[in-house]
Amino acid sequence: MQRTQCRAWAAACLMSLAASSWAATATLEHTARGEVALGSKVWFLGKVDGVGTFMKFSVNGVAGGNAVYGTLNSQNGEYKAPAAMPENRYITITGTTSDKLTASATLKLKMTSTTTTSPTPTPTPTSTPTPAPVPVPLGEQPATDPATIAAARLLEQATFGSTTAEIAKLKALGQAAWLAQQFDMPASALPVAADLNALRANWYQNMAGGQDQLRQRMIFALSQLFVVSADKNPYASEMQPWLTTLSANAFGNFNTLLREMSLNPSMGKYLDLGNSKAPAPNENYAREVMQLFTIGPVMLNQDGSVQTDRNGDAIPAYDQNRIGDISRALSGWTYAGTNATGANWENFSGPLQPRERLHDKAGKTLLMGTVLPAGQSTVQDFDAVMDNLFNHPNLPPFIAIRLIRSFTSSNPSPAYIERVANVFASGPAGRGDLKATLSAVLTDAEARQDTPSASQGKLKDPVLHSLSLFRALDATVVNPTNAFWEYGLLGQKLLNAPSVFNFYSPMTGLPGTPGQFGPEFQVYAPALAIARANFLYRFLSDEYKGMVAIDIAPYVAAAGDVTTLLNLVDARLLQGRMSPAARTAIASSVSATTDKTQRALTALYLTAATAEFAVQQ
Repeated sequence: MQRTQCRAWAAACLMSLAASSWAATATLEHTARGEVALGSKVWFLGKVDGVGTFMKFSVNGVAGGNAVYGTLNSQNGEYKAPAAMPENRYITITGTTSDKLTASATLKLKMTSTTTTSPTPTPTPTSTPTPAPVPVPLGEQPATDPATIAAARLLEQATFGSTTAEIAKLKALGQAAWLAQQFDMPASALPVAADLNALRANWYQNMAGGQDQLRQRMIFALSQLFVVSADKNPYASEMQPWLTTLSANAFGNFNTLLREMSLNPSMGKYLDLGNSKAPAPNENYAREVMQLFTIGPVMLNQDGSVQTDRNGDAIPAYDQNRIGDISRALSGWTYAGTNATGANWENFSGPLQPRERLHDKAGKTLLMGTVLPAGQSTVQDFDAVMDNLFNHPNLPPFIAIRLIRSFTSSNPSPAYIERVANVFASGPAGRGDLKATLSAVLTDAEARQDTPSASQGKLKDPVLHSLSLFRALDATVVNPTNAFWEYGLLGQKLLNAPSVFNFYSPMTGLPGTPGQFGPEFQVYAPALAIARANFLYRFLSDEYKGMVAIDIAPYVAAAGDVTTLLNLVDARLLQGRMSPAARTAIASSVSATTDKTQRALTALYLTAATAEFAVQQ
């Protein structure tokens, strides 16, 4: 179901092969040809500097429009003209970007009460009919190698994309030995950065080329669980401790990660635990540590299903009283500094420090009825809260769902969730063993099903989609700094999650499919799908070679023969899994030109934009 849905979205990605054109202002493009008939549909796409981007649309000043002027869906750009003619038949459409660099564009549509059609031309007796296009003669598609596909699928799930060399290595070592080697691999260095772009570039380089690919993928997953954002922490020194903690604890115990992240100065600033003090402590961290980091808002069974009461309503995991008591239990922490008894100003050189005079000493009631007596110290109450969260029955299924959705599938079966949750609850190294839990996520029979069902897999987000293409083509990351602005237009600028809910919520539904999840679709509306495809094209065409260098010479050399070219692209990007329909469609586009470079670009671009590559299966 998810792959089918993604193919529908990805069709939009195939609409443009034009090179970019840089514009000074925002623009709106649409499918209307002349006047717009009442009740008809028009599709809109917003662009900034020639790049498709998400915009919030209004119709005659009304956000999203209405029945009088017509409605315009900002998520997919669909305008539905009104059924009746408005008083003024000229309709003003405005699109406005939602990022910090706000830009807007406006245009007018003219309504008409009749549907206009182009007259059918009548050929003269001497006219010569245009010959029908000749189908492209395609040679045989090589048989797939099951071992290669199995290796590539594991690498797609466990790294930022498979490479020819890494596939060969995994096939030689075997799954268990490859995973063991990755778990033992030293962490890639993350040098102290002077500014945010340098920190982003260092992290990006590690994701793109670090030998510790499994750790890097885990850091990426955990960064979207324990969210901290430069939108509030605008300096590299305020973000680096967060990344360092994620890296150090990626394969450790969740209990240690939770404790260190709770006292991390980056998190202390972002969710206000730093200098939260009696008598009115800040409740932000108390709320989010439960809702987003550990247990979720409702009670869960071990298979991730929601527990309900006799009326069928979900049972809350906590209430406002628990938020209040836990915020009081977590009060009394400040930043490192010279004041040994009171509060210190923001300092990111070390973890938060306890201050008894700032701590609420009254009794508190935590989750599951756990009562803390009055008079306990700052550290005692902190330890009690951490133990309370770590031993909560929701924690195993909650973390299992988050990790499965990050690595393998947006819609895992309840049995898959339960198997992973059981490992988290009682793994080889005890409860919270992240190494064992991640291994369970990746080696489960459902994950290793090399002919996945229609509901399996996950849409790649912009970072994973682009890096998997770069790795497949053995690209060299030169200087990615200027690319981060474009990633921002695509909804995923590293270090700048728009909220504590991440770039996309893990609870986002799959468009058009009730009951199914598709978190990454939140940043894959049609306009963003087109923008992402064109983003990838600029790398392939060497327009962005100063950021990432891709050598397409082998594909140009093969482009004299369409079959040879498609087989090479299929082998490198899809390991021979290109569907007959995609193969035929791409071959037709490739054959439209005899220019070998354009042929190579077309084959690579269209393959990278299709659901078969955009969806991690």
